[in-house]
Amino acid sequence: MKINHWFVSLSLVVFGAGCASGGHHEDAMPTEEEMMAKWGAFMTPGPAHEVLSKKVGTWSLEVNMFQPDGSSTGQSKGTSEVKWIFDGRYLHDTTEGDAMGMPFQGVGTTAYDNIKQKYVATWIDNMGTGIMYAEGRYDPATKTFHYEQQMPDPTMSAYVDARATERFLDDDHWVMESYTEGPDGKDYKVMEIRYTRVR
Repeated sequence: MKINHWFVSLSLVVFGAGCASGGHHEDAMPTEEEMMAKWGAFMTPGPAHEVLSKKVGTWSLEVNMFQPDGSSTGQSKGTSEVKWIFDGRYLHDTTEGDAMGMPFQGVGTTAYDNIKQKYVATWIDNMGTGIMYAEGRYDPATKTFHYEQQMPDPTMSAYVDARATERFLDDDHWVMESYTEGPDGKDYKVMEIRYTRVR
């Protein structure tokens, strides 16, 4: 893979900042070839990215929200358009629908971080002002992503620990479930979204 001089220059800037902060010694300076190889490894999608390809497409959504006792707090519908951006490095999800009787819009980004060796995801929507961030792994045996994240709880004016799973049922269906701690200290399912492929 050819990497232009811009990447090498950026590597030198980043490395120089590390030296200035005491993170490296001069005798540990990598060669230009080593820096190019590391940049190449970081920027190249691999098999872990290919797992995300099953999400590409247009989906209809059925959203269910729940109380700690398991009772439903409402159901809504939506659509989601998921596509690759930046040559297969990131999934970009644009979602529209309704929530609590109001129009809903959301945008998500999912990737596999070659440095962290984890799946990473962000989410923003018109029902808040924060950016949700998650990190996780994929279990091929169960075809399930497992994410750890923080969920905004405006009633507490805080972000609370949460977890989510995304499970492939088949090529045309998958389900997302989000959990957080309830009043009794046990996790309960806050939300479930069922995705059905439109195309």
